[in-house]
Amino acid sequence: MKKNLISLAVVASVVGAGSAAVAQQQQLPQYLNTQGKGEVLLFPFYDAENGNATNFHVVNTTDEVKAVKIRFLEYKNSQEVLDFNLYLSAEDHFSFGVIGDPNGTGGAIITQDNSCTVPALGSANNGFDGSTTENADGSVTRIQPFTTFDFANRQDVDDSPERTLRGHVEVIEMGEVQNIGAADDPTRYADFATHGADGVPANCAALNAAWANGGWVAGSVTTPEGGLYGLGYHINVEDAAAWGFEPAAIDDWSVNGTDYHTNPGSLLPSIVNGVPVAHIWDDAAATAFTYLGLTGGRDAVTAHFMTQSIENDVMINPAIGGQTDWVTTFPTKRYYVDVLTNANAPEQPFSDEYIGNNGAPDFEEERSCEVVRIETWDREEAFIAPDNGFSPAPGEQAQIICDEQNTTAWGNPGTLSALNVERDLFNLGFTVGQEGWARWSFNNLGLSGATAQTIAAQANQVLCDGTLQCLRGLPATGFAAYSYANGSMDNVMMNYGHVADHKTNVIRSF
Repeated sequence: MKKNLISLAVVASVVGAGSAAVAQQQQLPQYLNTQGKGEVLLFPFYDAENGNATNFHVVNTTDEVKAVKIRFLEYKNSQEVLDFNLYLSAEDHFSFGVIGDPNGTGGAIITQDNSCTVPALGSANNGFDGSTTENADGSVTRIQPFTTFDFANRQDVDDSPERTLRGHVEVIEMGEVQNIGAADDPTRYADFATHGADGVPANCAALNAAWANGGWVAGSVTTPEGGLYGLGYHINVEDAAAWGFEPAAIDDWSVNGTDYHTNPGSLLPSIVNGVPVAHIWDDAAATAFTYLGLTGGRDAVTAHFMTQSIENDVMINPAIGGQTDWVTTFPTKRYYVDVLTNANAPEQPFSDEYIGNNGAPDFEEERSCEVVRIETWDREEAFIAPDNGFSPAPGEQAQIICDEQNTTAWGNPGTLSALNVERDLFNLGFTVGQEGWARWSFNNLGLSGATAQTIAAQANQVLCDGTLQCLRGLPATGFAAYSYANGSMDNVMMNYGHVADHKTNVIRSF
């Protein structure tokens, strides 16, 4: 059952803000569920460079069959590199990994899981064809390469398969699957997806055939009800280290009565198709932010991640081979900055547009970059606001961050990444010691010596709802990853890794 954790008093305040449609349906605001379960899961990171692998679990904790959209997005502008429909039986667990394509130079998904997907993983796909291998133990390994269709069709300058090696993952519940008709009807969808005693679903082919024959019967998938959780872990095979992380979980995301179940070839549903009202915690108080117009769902999801700063530890102690990466993802950025999909780009809270191909005469890529203020403290409280910024810098902005999924290695340029990331890796020097902490600030208008361009960019980092309640900063999520190398003993490598979620700072103003 949907968890109505938000009181009707909050709903009443939302209605008072002018949302009559919400009032009619007694619609609750969507919210970031700190209990870890929801209708939408946003994993901030995957990477398959240099032999890396990032593994994922998606779990249905309910006693209902779920229809779920799994979406992989590359790191530059979150162009989609693979989507498919997943049908989870009750209490089902779907596990898969992202690896380097064994027959190409991009990324790919690999799984031995039996849960039903449409299309079946390991299928042909217009030159990015998958493979299916039966193993000696009777299990089946399926590999499905990521594609370049989305950004190649846009004629982006960078249309290389390598662009798919890093990015992030969206998991969207489309609803709960029902049985329709008598026991022998071809519309017993929930039964088809349900695993038998042998651990294999009854009839995945029938779910695929339902789409091929013109679509599922109306009413066969009802409104999403939540109860999904996820787990990710990144493995650096060469260094024998691993890092576990969890996705952000958004609950009460779906609009009551909406049919979210789409065919597997559709780019819908998107994370921006939810309730246009977000429930945001600011210190000990909860506030409903109501966003208006066609972009209301987009802004509501963005609001969950708005922060004036991110803070975390930095550790590069050479005595223990210490390395630190910060993974920082802006999960909705593409909807505000992409000029091909948003004629008004860039829109607040972002200030710089993304153009994959600026046309003649340059035919260059113009990445969307944002100004940040970087501050660091060592373990003895010594403070420095370093002059160095991310490299490469696009111009006069000395401290900038580009891309939608970013990986930053702390240390001088050329420093290796803790996560073994290489493509478009940013490097930051940590000049005041080997251990300490750092803060990246957005919407910080007190930059010393800031240019007019910098001031204008940071002033734009704000998101306001229909009643002019505003959240300062940028919508960011992610974690810091730390690695420790302690040599080897008896030919066994003693390397270790762990992660810490970024600390955020919600600033509300009117």
